[in-house]
Amino acid sequence: MQLSIRPKSSASETLDCILGHAIKIGASDIHIDPERDCLTIRMRIDGILVHCLTISDSIHQELIARIKVLASLRPDIHLLAQDGRFSYRPMPSVDTNKNVMVDMRVSIIPTNYGENAVIRVLLGMERASNFLELGFSPDDQAVILNALASAEGMILVTGPTGSGKTSTMYAMLRAISEQPLSIVTLEDPIEYSMPRVRQIAVDHRHGINFGNGLRSLVRQDPDVIMVGEIRDIETAQVATNIALTGHLLISTLHTVDSIGAVTRLEDIGIDPYLVAHTLSVVVAQRLVRKICGMCDAQGCESCLYKGYKGRTVIAEVLEIDEEMRAYISSKMPAAEILRHARSRGMRTMRDHAHEKVEWGMTTIEEIKRVLDL
Repeated sequence: MQLSIRPKSSASETLDCILGHAIKIGASDIHIDPERDCLTIRMRIDGILVHCLTISDSIHQELIARIKVLASLRPDIHLLAQDGRFSYRPMPSVDTNKNVMVDMRVSIIPTNYGENAVIRVLLGMERASNFLELGFSPDDQAVILNALASAEGMILVTGPTGSGKTSTMYAMLRAISEQPLSIVTLEDPIEYSMPRVRQIAVDHRHGINFGNGLRSLVRQDPDVIMVGEIRDIETAQVATNIALTGHLLISTLHTVDSIGAVTRLEDIGIDPYLVAHTLSVVVAQRLVRKICGMCDAQGCESCLYKGYKGRTVIAEVLEIDEEMRAYISSKMPAAEILRHARSRGMRTMRDHAHEKVEWGMTTIEEIKRVLDL
């Protein structure tokens, strides 16, 4: 499905076409990239950046100005980065199945050919209501739900940028949001609004970061705290103390696999004994494209002739048992921890990936692309 814009369309009409097309095809990001003498529109579909259109650069400044107005940004600032967000209702001609407002997150930065805009299309909440829909196995879902039922401890979700960590954390919150619990989050930024959850955004301009924000949240009488990411020693120390004192804490780390979360916390500066006695579960994950169910990977209009449509998670879920706590406390090598975890039934991401190939959900080529096998 090609993106087409009528000649001499206004900036507002052009942006409506771009946003409507992105929503219709399920794009997660829109890139509006200025070149020397043209403007390139690209969209990320199922994790892959796809060229959609090249238009005249004569509309560039007006288009960026329109985006800034919608996102409540300063239209007169052109040499500094700006971030914002807005809600957008698709035009009636766009078939989105639901006539709903779609949240858009905007990042604008100056480049050598003018201002570059990237718009994140936040459609994921309708797609990922539970762990099975995300792609977790029933066994892995049971481990996660068991950890969520605990009154204390730490659950970490790990993986690189774009691996679906935020969607998994939101699925965790949805799984417990109906319970009589006080749930608060500290996010950078808030991706989706959730009922029955108090959400706070990190605001560096006003002195709210993950470390001091967490300290404030503890005084709000929470049962469950979700913090967007553990990035530094201050956040790690506060998060560890929270998990040790009768709270359930959910967060993310950037690590290659589940065992890496253990060594990462130790590298940040957390004592191995504290790591062992705060961690409950580590979920390491990636996202792979699913074979299109309409054409069986042959390519059709439904999948934009790519052979894939939608994505599913491949994961390894590390449950911390008493023997593993002893391993971690005594600084056993990661290979030994992994050996014990596998002896207790944990499947690695590669195991899970090959299962999904065998089930016909994805291809070995896609697994190689994502896991670099």
